[in-house]
Amino acid sequence: MASEESAKAARLIKVAKAVVGELQRQGFSEVLADRRFDPVEIAKAVIKAEDGDVVPIRRSR
Repeated sequence: MASEESAKAARLIKVAKAVVGELQRQGFSEVLADRRFDPVEIAKAVIKAEDGDVVPIRRSR
């Protein structure tokens, strides 16, 4: 059980790092940091989609 939770946490961290890395590569990291962007929330959505679940997209107006 603990190893399953550790694997989930490791996967989340790996995906969050990839999200941050890509945002840095594209030059968006500072802008999003100023807006209190949470890469962990994006990472959770990415993992959910990768697992085959539907991920609703919220649009801000």
